[in-house]
Amino acid sequence: MGVREFTFDASLTDAFVALGQELYRGERGFVLPPEAEVRRQLDPSFPFYGLPGHDHRRFLAFAGGRPVARALASIHPGRHDHDGTPVGAVGMFEATPDHAAAEEVLAAAVTWLEDRGLRRIWGPLDFDIWHGYRFKTRGFDEERLLGEPDNKPYYPEQLARFGFTERQRWNSFPLGGPGGLDDLAATGRDDYCRLRARGYRFEAFDTERFDESLAALHRVLSDSFSRFLGFTPIDRDEFFRVVGAARHAIEPGCSRLFYDEAGTLAGFAIALRDRAPAKRLLFHLGGITGAEAAKHSGLARAAVHDTLRCARHAGYTDVHATLVAGNSPMRRHYRHFAADRRREYTLLELRR
Repeated sequence: MGVREFTFDASLTDAFVALGQELYRGERGFVLPPEAEVRRQLDPSFPFYGLPGHDHRRFLAFAGGRPVARALASIHPGRHDHDGTPVGAVGMFEATPDHAAAEEVLAAAVTWLEDRGLRRIWGPLDFDIWHGYRFKTRGFDEERLLGEPDNKPYYPEQLARFGFTERQRWNSFPLGGPGGLDDLAATGRDDYCRLRARGYRFEAFDTERFDESLAALHRVLSDSFSRFLGFTPIDRDEFFRVVGAARHAIEPGCSRLFYDEAGTLAGFAIALRDRAPAKRLLFHLGGITGAEAAKHSGLARAAVHDTLRCARHAGYTDVHATLVAGNSPMRRHYRHFAADRRREYTLLELRR
């Protein structure tokens, strides 16, 4: 067994991509990123590579002349933990069940990061939080939800065997049937009415003016997520590409932009139509700005009411909150529904 280290070598990049496709070939239930998007992120033109202070290496383990494990190590100068510690990342991880191969490729990636002064490493994290991260760690027998991470069930164990431990956990969970949705919506009705009376506006995400709506979403989401674990800014063009890829799934009537009494964009909620056979709605992204949070205005509760009201009006009875962080303040607004742990996703961490 041996590991090849490289950056833009064409033949090794082909093998790197092919391993990810081959591991899932013929298996039902897994949804991989499109090969074209993976190749875009590995091409020298991908924006990450041209930014000052950014660096990366790719690692591919071979056994019997065949690739058996892969990983990509990356350095982003803006990526820090909450205590200010710089963080390296290991992403694009794929491996056969051979734990020795996984350990070899992880050792190479971690050593490369450590040689460059990184002593705290997160994985899986593909460049940044915008391009793919977290393992699915529970819920492999549950029906897959659009936009959730997907991976082999043994991947978390392979990183754990190398010394990675849980850094943060997320869950996705249903918000109940019609009665449950109505009861949950009712908890924010008073805040919604009060804020409307003060001049707050609750408006639909306008897909007819998609670029304008997306530009507004970029501004408010960047502010809201600035306190999010692992957040790094994303430029407008790449944001348009990443979020714009989900354009077909955005449910405009249930995706919302919230403005305060001065007309300042203060929050957002993005809902996706799932691809499941049944009519299912996913509350995939949501948040309020730091300035709005400091006002303690009740906008988060009002937003839950507004989005659920719109979902019910659109005829949705199967509604999920997706990828809600374990420490998210939104959990209290989702009440007892947030206790559902059937679907779980985890970011892992290695400290040296």
